[in-house]
Amino acid sequence: MKEIRAEEYFAIGFELGKRNYWTIFFNFLIYIILGICLSITVLGILLLPALGASFTKFLLKAARGEEVDVGDSVSEGFKNGMWWKALLYYIIFLLGIFIGFMLFIAPGLYLATAWALGFYLLVDKNMLPTEALGKSRELVHQLGFWKIFAVYILLAIATNLISLIPVVGFLIIFLMPFYMMIYVGIYENAISNALITTQAAQEV
Repeated sequence: MKEIRAEEYFAIGFELGKRNYWTIFFNFLIYIILGICLSITVLGILLLPALGASFTKFLLKAARGEEVDVGDSVSEGFKNGMWWKALLYYIIFLLGIFIGFMLFIAPGLYLATAWALGFYLLVDKNMLPTEALGKSRELVHQLGFWKIFAVYILLAIATNLISLIPVVGFLIIFLMPFYMMIYVGIYENAISNALITTQAAQEV
């Protein structure tokens, strides 16, 4: 299993982000605008998870060096039953996190970290929601729970601190391609490790 220190994920995210920086940036803006438009109605809100699945698909393609363009993958979240799976996933995820935080915060923080890779698995591997959440927990512990927890906490703190700086705060939007690719980098390493582990087990 390839060992990557927590701080190395930031460098990986930077490298992945700069590779298609402007495509990622403009697609991010497009998806944000679409998300705001959908949020106007109840039906639109129900479509938001599918939109998130589409954007996740785009980010994975960009990270893997596949050809991407502005507006790419917008329809992906509405194909092959992804809409209902993404919706069910978010219902389970948000309900679990909410209950976890109600139980003295710590369980909520644990689930938020353990389930961090779940949506990527749902979109990338076409897993069922509960299957994706369970596999995410397994992969996070393989990578090192506290390592992944540290990355997420540092990102959250840095994002909030930058956003509070007068005038400069709005510039955080230009950091989003790097920010999002850090998470993708963690996922790509996780499934790479899982593949290596599976192959080794098959060889034995």
